[in-house]
Amino acid sequence: MIPSWQINRHALIWLLLAFVAVIFIHSAHLPHWIIVAALVAIICRVQRYRGAWPTPNRWIKLSLLALCLAGLFLEYGSHLIGLEPMVALLVSTYALKLLEMEHRRDALLVVFLAFFVAAVQALFDQSIGNAAYILGCFLLVTAALVGLHQGDTKIQPLRPLMKAAVLLLQAIPLMMLLFIIMPRLGSLWAVPIQSHSAKTGVTDTMTPGDFSRLGRSADLAFRVSFDGAIPRQHKLYWRGLVLSNFDGRQWSRSAPDDFNYGGFDKGGILQWFGRQTQPWDSLIERLGQPLHYSVVMEPSQQPWLYSLPTPLPKSTGIALTRDFRLLSSTSVTTKKQYEVDSWLDYKIAANDVSDYRRATELQIPRGYNPRTVELAQRWRRQNSNDKALVRKVLGLYNEKFVYTLQPPLLGKHSVDEFLFETQRGFCEHFSSSFVFFMRAAGVPARVVAGYQGGERHPDNYLLVRQYDAHAWAEVWLAGEGWVRVDPTAAVAPERIEANLEEALRDKEGFLADSPLSLMRFRHINWLNNIRLQLDSLNYSWARWVLGYDAIQENLLEKWLGSYSPLRIALALLIGGGGMLGLLALWQLRHRFSSKHDELDRAFLQLCKKLAKAGIPRISGEGPRAYAQRVAEQRPDLAREVKAINSVYEHMRYGNESQERLKVLKWAIRRVK
Repeated sequence: MIPSWQINRHALIWLLLAFVAVIFIHSAHLPHWIIVAALVAIICRVQRYRGAWPTPNRWIKLSLLALCLAGLFLEYGSHLIGLEPMVALLVSTYALKLLEMEHRRDALLVVFLAFFVAAVQALFDQSIGNAAYILGCFLLVTAALVGLHQGDTKIQPLRPLMKAAVLLLQAIPLMMLLFIIMPRLGSLWAVPIQSHSAKTGVTDTMTPGDFSRLGRSADLAFRVSFDGAIPRQHKLYWRGLVLSNFDGRQWSRSAPDDFNYGGFDKGGILQWFGRQTQPWDSLIERLGQPLHYSVVMEPSQQPWLYSLPTPLPKSTGIALTRDFRLLSSTSVTTKKQYEVDSWLDYKIAANDVSDYRRATELQIPRGYNPRTVELAQRWRRQNSNDKALVRKVLGLYNEKFVYTLQPPLLGKHSVDEFLFETQRGFCEHFSSSFVFFMRAAGVPARVVAGYQGGERHPDNYLLVRQYDAHAWAEVWLAGEGWVRVDPTAAVAPERIEANLEEALRDKEGFLADSPLSLMRFRHINWLNNIRLQLDSLNYSWARWVLGYDAIQENLLEKWLGSYSPLRIALALLIGGGGMLGLLALWQLRHRFSSKHDELDRAFLQLCKKLAKAGIPRISGEGPRAYAQRVAEQRPDLAREVKAINSVYEHMRYGNESQERLKVLKWAIRRVK
């Protein structure tokens, strides 16, 4: 037996395995030097167990702590208050504690840290695969905890893992009860996520090359389920941002107080779901029947949401802005589910547009793109009708422009260079040049950024990926209001009717940033089927597990009669108490059925066999005396019975390894 304060070998192995698993799950958002430091900590821990390296003294520990703090400061600088820096600090202390671990109480602290560090990963990713990995980490950490309480170094190496699996299985019913009944509480604190950790996606500015870079990524942006059939591909314009300001190089949003449509100066900038309708909402004329759909959006670290034209939010915490797009009350740092009604047939500000809005949507920077300005003004003099001018400009794009993911770089006069020289570009080149041209011709116009299209899943929902990112234009026409015009469709109609890959003549660069994505192998049927099945599983998880808050109240009202704190508390008390009671009875079943342990039950099995043979054990007779009497009455059994008794006595009184119990049971079964 090893001392009770010492860490046994098997517990140390499970501690190190759990450490590797927990660190690996955070590797995507940790600085590389922390990963290297964790590997060094593992090597030091193993060498210390072997006795090859000495225990670090206080000064070495303090020096390592100072190095970690200095590394965090250099890595994050002034952005130390945030989720990633805090997780990096937590992982650093986890590694340092593993390094200085000396006694069992230190190991217990390492175990508790491991549980917490593994659970923190759920703040970054709530997918079903990540949840399964976290559960696997919990299994390894629990195995380490079990191993710490088994002092015998001769135990089977996998026994802690088996016991840990049993413990976790016993916890599943109570976990399910808490998930179903326990109301979701808001977070006790808010932790900002660093901007450099944001996933690739549409930003609130646009420069040449931004969207073409997104065409290299197969990362998921959001999924959509419709009540009914999915609209045709050319109608799927997912509106996210309106970019009105142009400085000659970059498009950006107007300031919040710039939104002034048709003279509606009064009323809030945002129209929140469930609150009073703002006066400016009357600027939009919604025609026909609404289209209802549900969106599950991936983390974007931004507050804007995506919807089809003329949306009305149907979920709490979602607002409609004055430029008729959706905004979340908080940045989307985790998967977010929301519902929307949209009208695909509409008119916005058809009668007039305010002087301020007209001036904003006609603004062009001085000294930029003189050739485009000259051509636009000349065509304006030749075409007094705005719609005719739009058609003529689209005809220009349709002549000899090329749609490509790898457009050439542009200089100061980017629109001039694109229209008259390179004539090769992506959606941002076409929308930017078109809006600049229309403004130079005196037609109010603006850029809209979002996504277009999506992949139809066999389970009747839509997958919108980063390579579906798109930019188009809106122009204001008298009597029609703001009208969508997509100059990309004049160059590459396949992009709007099908998908990006179909529209590209040169496939170079497509999915270049996703070399391991299964999207690359969708031409192989069995791999594509696996991809679709995995996505269906992840989508179901996102809708019914992560989105359970939306259906919990209705479900509990159906089961409990009303959604009240008292009924919820009673359900938890009765349900949880019943589960814990059944678990306690199952754990104590051997105590109720027998007062003997497994070794005694094996020996009593031998006594039962001998009693049937006519040699019952006398009350109070010891095992050795009984074996001697059996040997005298049955010399043919003397050798077997004495050998069994010897093993029994050594195991009972001599701390013999429990591994011999199987040998003892096998010998008793052979007695005839």
